[in-house]
Amino acid sequence: VPATTCHAPPPLVTMRLLVIATAALSATPSLGFVPHSHRHHHVRRHAVVTSMSTKQSGPGLDAMVAGAAAVASAVSKDVSMKTLEAPETSRSFVALDRNDTGTVDKSGLPLVYNKELIQDYWLKEGNALQQRWSEFLKLSVPYLTRMATYMVRGGVEELQKNDAQLARDARIIMEELGPTYIKVGQMMSVRPDVLPQAALDELAVLQDSVEAFSTKVAVASIEEELGCELGAVFSEISEEPVAAASLAQVYRAVLKETGEVVAVKVQRPSVLETVSKDLYVLRRAAEVYQGLIERFAPQQRTDYVALLNEWAVGFYTELDFLNEANNQQIVKDLLIQEGCEGVYVPSVYHHLSTRKLLVTEWVDGKKLSDCNKDDINKLIAVGQECFLVQLLQVGVFHSDPHPGNLLKLNTPKDGAELCLLDFGLVARLEQKDMDTIVSAIIHLANRNYADLVDDFISLDILPQDCDRSKVVPLMDKALSPYVKGGGAKRYEEELKRMYGFDEDGVGAIGGFQSMTNDLLTVLNDIPFSIPPYFALIARAVVTLEGVALTGNPDYGLVTEAYPFVARKLLREDRPEIQRALADVLYGGGGYNSDGVQALSFTRLLSILNGALGNTAETEGGTFVDIDSVPDEGAAEPVEQVARQ
Repeated sequence: VPATTCHAPPPLVTMRLLVIATAALSATPSLGFVPHSHRHHHVRRHAVVTSMSTKQSGPGLDAMVAGAAAVASAVSKDVSMKTLEAPETSRSFVALDRNDTGTVDKSGLPLVYNKELIQDYWLKEGNALQQRWSEFLKLSVPYLTRMATYMVRGGVEELQKNDAQLARDARIIMEELGPTYIKVGQMMSVRPDVLPQAALDELAVLQDSVEAFSTKVAVASIEEELGCELGAVFSEISEEPVAAASLAQVYRAVLKETGEVVAVKVQRPSVLETVSKDLYVLRRAAEVYQGLIERFAPQQRTDYVALLNEWAVGFYTELDFLNEANNQQIVKDLLIQEGCEGVYVPSVYHHLSTRKLLVTEWVDGKKLSDCNKDDINKLIAVGQECFLVQLLQVGVFHSDPHPGNLLKLNTPKDGAELCLLDFGLVARLEQKDMDTIVSAIIHLANRNYADLVDDFISLDILPQDCDRSKVVPLMDKALSPYVKGGGAKRYEEELKRMYGFDEDGVGAIGGFQSMTNDLLTVLNDIPFSIPPYFALIARAVVTLEGVALTGNPDYGLVTEAYPFVARKLLREDRPEIQRALADVLYGGGGYNSDGVQALSFTRLLSILNGALGNTAETEGGTFVDIDSVPDEGAAEPVEQVARQ
């Protein structure tokens, strides 16, 4: 926030963060597999890099850098003495196959996630892990150092001047580092609110232009998985892949027996080994980051290692194509069962699919993010409804809806124009969590932060003993700009306005101090945490919202989701949902003659209209005014809601 909302201090603040990040990476332990002399070499190199990049910034900053390096080294030393374990899955929200956990490939890695077998592999591959860590440092540390240098020279303006080259270099680094990092780039490639256009253009290359591997190798792999020659199953197959992704590539083929056109997805060679090593490297980095947070912000209770673990389990599970086939079938059946129209999920050929090969129905279409704005706005509404049904209705949701997985069909199928692909990462939620999220959306849309605190406690984001007098005002400042929609850039603009900064980022008297005080309060006095399952929800929301923002720069997921949750409140009779509805209907402040809270008829009409998509709004169209009936809404919409 400071880096984008103030004038003089922020370049320094941002540069310090970059230097600390570089220090932490350079000083991160060598994973316990190389001599101590090599570790000292990394530290010495760090000292040279940081002194060169901060020479112009004065003794105060030099002292800060030295202190940061010392802390990072101390934390790294502590981490290096820990015994690293692979992520546990007993509490994971990732939908995975728990029946087969012992089958391994030629390298000894399990085809289905297995903590013990992965740990055995890590122990055996110590030198290879160190080599992978060195590759990561070799590419990432100079890049971060260059960014810090730009910040020292000319602040944000200098970064913006070089954004095209930085973006290109970042994309090349991700490609060189491989599948794990390409996935991150794909996720960020649809965030026009977060990244400049130059970065978006570069990262878009990662969506479907990843370098393909040899078709000869692919055919050999397909035949090995099928257990027969290619011609025994397919009458024809494309000479080159029609798409190459980070984990696999796809061929168009025709089934010999039926003549049906299918998509044949075959896993990249040795990708399981690469991903396993990357997960180890990132786990170590997460341990160091956790240590730094515990040193600098001890009140924060987020377990970043647990967050990384959940993401790691999900990413590894994406390499199990049988699990993906099962996920795809489950979601397809559930959407049909729930009457979710407008979204098509291709059929799966289970008898031809294996852990490394997936055969599904072929569909022709265009990436949603490449469509015109009218089509995006029309179909994102359909996709949003589909996502909310998955997340809040059935508790099984697609966690990776990136642009390549959302297609506008050339020819509608079963009345649907939008097609959902790639079910490698699917997550599950328990009913109580779904109900609490529904309640949270209602409270957030109505700006009822007092009750939102209770929702956050139920979701394990806040502790039971949190100081509500501090939490509620900061919720208003932190969440209200997000509810207004428009993504990160609009959020930044709202924060500037809130703290009195002008368009050039120059703050009013006391504005920067006020913002800094709020930030310190969050760091020191509010022990919030981010539960691991939020990593999966956030991954889906980030991508879906990013695509929506390309069609509508004002898009806001909370207000767009309000009609869905209003219908859910009216339709379902579970105690948790009825309690949330009662809180809304009887929370208007009115009392009857007996001193008991009275039903608010205005709120009842407001909820009924909200279920139809008609809402009275406050704050320039930002929040839902629960205590008003919209002018254009139906005065008595009960019959319409009943029909819906």
